[in-house]
Amino acid sequence: MKSIYDQLCAFLRILYPSNKPERFVLIGLLLYFCSISIPFCLGVQPEQLGMLGYDTAGHLTVPSMKISLENCLSWNLRHPLYRLMYLPFIIINEGLLLIGIDITWPLFASSTIILMSLSGLYIFKALRLLCLSIRDSIILLVMFCSFAHTIMLSIQVDSFNMSMFWGSIVVLLIVSGIHNNVTDNLLFLGFAGTTSTNFIKVVFYHLIEERSIKRTCDRLIKSIPLFCILFILTIPNLCSRIAERPRGLLYAIMGDSFSFQGTDVNKWQLFIDNFLCDPILFHHTDGIIYSHETTHLPPYPTPLFYIPITIIFMMVVISIIQNHRHHLIQFFCCSFGFDILMHFGIGYGMEEAQLFCGHWLFFLPILLGMFIKNLSTNKYLTTLIALVTMFLLIYNIFCYYYSL
Repeated sequence: MKSIYDQLCAFLRILYPSNKPERFVLIGLLLYFCSISIPFCLGVQPEQLGMLGYDTAGHLTVPSMKISLENCLSWNLRHPLYRLMYLPFIIINEGLLLIGIDITWPLFASSTIILMSLSGLYIFKALRLLCLSIRDSIILLVMFCSFAHTIMLSIQVDSFNMSMFWGSIVVLLIVSGIHNNVTDNLLFLGFAGTTSTNFIKVVFYHLIEERSIKRTCDRLIKSIPLFCILFILTIPNLCSRIAERPRGLLYAIMGDSFSFQGTDVNKWQLFIDNFLCDPILFHHTDGIIYSHETTHLPPYPTPLFYIPITIIFMMVVISIIQNHRHHLIQFFCCSFGFDILMHFGIGYGMEEAQLFCGHWLFFLPILLGMFIKNLSTNKYLTTLIALVTMFLLIYNIFCYYYSL
């Protein structure tokens, strides 16, 4: 049996860029996301950090923008260990503030650049493991980078890019077929620690891999020690919260973690425009950065804008049908179905459903890659995907820069 050190090294080898194409891809991703974030950082003001409904630095900061060690251990049912995962950046920030240097926002924006770049790298690695050519893998990676909310998440110090980072690791692990106790513990810590509902998705992942409820339970029990050890650090803050809030134990635990929408909204329109379309193609041609109009998105300049989105999802549906026995497809269907249940069944966050795309957007290039792989002649298909990618990239980048 491998030691913990050997298992950790095996896990890191999966994540590390192991060849020249992967290193070039990582460098390209870092430059791309820097080109998006740096102009934003130069123009943004701390009081303007609430963008398009994202909490941005809200999970990490207090009103003065000082990020404290105490804050990273505070209780949050929805994001139990999210702040704690930023501990290295918090320590650096605290040290710089002590000597009078305040670069809080650029520092944490750099962490987001790293997260999004690594997510892109893991998507590329998964595509290559699926035996796609370097050319096709790069085209699909560029498509991922051209998505509207991939661009937005690259300037959001928020839970969604952290969830996308861990989700892309799950995809890579499924495709590679490699897992051990260390990977399971780190995955549970990161995935469920970022957003508590991801616990259900970890269960899906284990169940699909093990094909047995008993083995799934055994594996799950072995996956939680690291999470539990760190989660215990938040218990004192919970006790303090209970003592300070006279409304009772339930309110102290739940707080404002869950809010549900009424039934007087058009669920179908929200599902199409907010949940499916806006993460891929911005509805706004200007004002996308400082807008809080997340419920009633404006129409596209022309209905023709639905064509590239329809092409993408038609290919995704065909890929699901063709590859329904693949573990990755089954995991996507379970996870995506759970998100639909949460937002449109239960009603949580339904009116701003596009903000939750970080939980599933990274799947799309992988599913399209599996679709390409199934075709013996994919020259024209690749050309079509490249054209759609160019349209998304040009339009979404224009919308972004026009809004700065």
